[in-house]
Amino acid sequence: MSMLPSHSPFTFRERPTPVPGDLRISWRFALNLLIVQRSRSKRSSLARLYILNDGTRSFEDADLLSDILMGAAPLADFRVKVEPALGRALDLMVGEGLLVWETVSDRLGVELTSSGLALASEIQKDKNIMALEKERIEFISPLLTEGRVTEFLKVRPNNAILDL
Repeated sequence: MSMLPSHSPFTFRERPTPVPGDLRISWRFALNLLIVQRSRSKRSSLARLYILNDGTRSFEDADLLSDILMGAAPLADFRVKVEPALGRALDLMVGEGLLVWETVSDRLGVELTSSGLALASEIQKDKNIMALEKERIEFISPLLTEGRVTEFLKVRPNNAILDL
């Protein structure tokens, strides 16, 4: 015997599932274009991009990275996360002609192409697009030099530094 009467009306409604910005490819494209645009010579190492992607996604990560770069927090508090979505986005951006793979400070990196620079400039001009991310990039990017990236990449078991 059924729990519902046989003539009970019902309706199925498809509802959208919210997707965080960092999982949307267009958001990731725009974020990385802005990061590389604010980088020295319009190029950045892959390691630096991973750190800046982590440091610009949320208020907490941005605050922590800023504090570390200004010397107000220990470097050991930050964990570099390697996320496959960034690698996929960069590959697609290279395929679209927005970036080219380059060697940056003896590391694998990317450089903006002329079309990538033009698109980054368009995004930068519109004050309504990615306003929080732009603020974070403007503040953090100049502080995170390729030399500072090396500090983030050193292994620190029990706060002892091992340079591998």
